Amino acid sequence: MERLARNSGRTASNLNVYTPKVTGPLETKTGAGQAVPQDHDLQDIATRQDILTLVETFYTKAFHDDLIGHIFTDVVHMDLAAHMPIMADFWQTVLFKAGLYKRNALKIHFDIHAKEPLTLEHFNRWLQLWTSTVDELFAGEKAEMAKVQAHQIAGSLNRRVTGRPASQYSTISLRPEALRPDALRPEALRPEELTADD
Repeated sequence: MERLARNSGRTASNLNVYTPKVTGPLETKTGAGQAVPQDHDLQDIATRQDILTLVETFYTKAFHDDLIGHIFTDVVHMDLAAHMPIMADFWQTVLFKAGLYKRNALKIHFDIHAKEPLTLEHFNRWLQLWTSTVDELFAGEKAEMAKVQAHQIAGSLNRRVTGRPASQYSTISLRPEALRPDALRPEALRPEELTADD
């Protein structure tokens, strides 16, 4: 049976590429006809309690992580118990379109970035911990969605806090000479001055 990844691996921010975990022969098909690996012993994310279990397990690991733990404990001074319902609202909204999360995640990450720059290494470690936690606890379509969405969200946040466009498809750039203040714009050139690469 053909196994198709839910994430194409395209990323403009050099985040680690997510490849779905394949642990057994049993698969289900998503609405898009893509195969989602299933683990015989694990259930899919289905309830708010599942989401709470996921975020509590993940953040407990993240708080103690050598690379990103200090961001939660020393930079943000996050109250883990108070943060869990907020993150459950976020992931319930992402996975089940529950409409519970009302905060501005981008502004929150800009505020953190102003206190301590969030690097690509930080985002990649967050994703590594998130993906491994999902894989430890759940398997199925929603579990795969949680990993794919985390990669998309992290990529967008990473690009935005570093001043780049949010879209991973923003690949059009100008040649260095076109960035000079005295550079002629195509509309200012005579037709004979325009070349095929303009």
